[in-house]
Amino acid sequence: MIFEIWYYKAILPNGGGTKARPVLIIGNDSENNLSIVDIHYCLVSASSQKGEYDINIDEEQAKELGLTRASVIKITKVYTGSRGLLERKVCDLPSDLRAEFIKNYKVYQNKLMERMDAINIHEPRVQSTHRDNP
Repeated sequence: MIFEIWYYKAILPNGGGTKARPVLIIGNDSENNLSIVDIHYCLVSASSQKGEYDINIDEEQAKELGLTRASVIKITKVYTGSRGLLERKVCDLPSDLRAEFIKNYKVYQNKLMERMDAINIHEPRVQSTHRDNP
């Protein structure tokens, strides 16, 4: 399933049902030795806004893949959801987009880790205010 684009039944914010949205599967809970398997996915959006790490799928390639229009793989929009909400597979991510995804995702994750390390090193340790904790 990893590196496959699927339609996923996203729950609408107003609680008014679901709407099928394309997502790129990037992992699942079986890698964490869990028996109830959720999936980890990135949004595939028709939005024209592209962030620094996002990957464009032009209109021609999108149609070849089975998407309805030009799209952007939103690398910073990672979610976990029920595998049961997958509707249908659209395609396997082509090798050129797969390579670009891996490269950009690594850069993005490394920058996140650098920020976390900087906060961990520079911020004072917070002491608990709970009475049982000295």
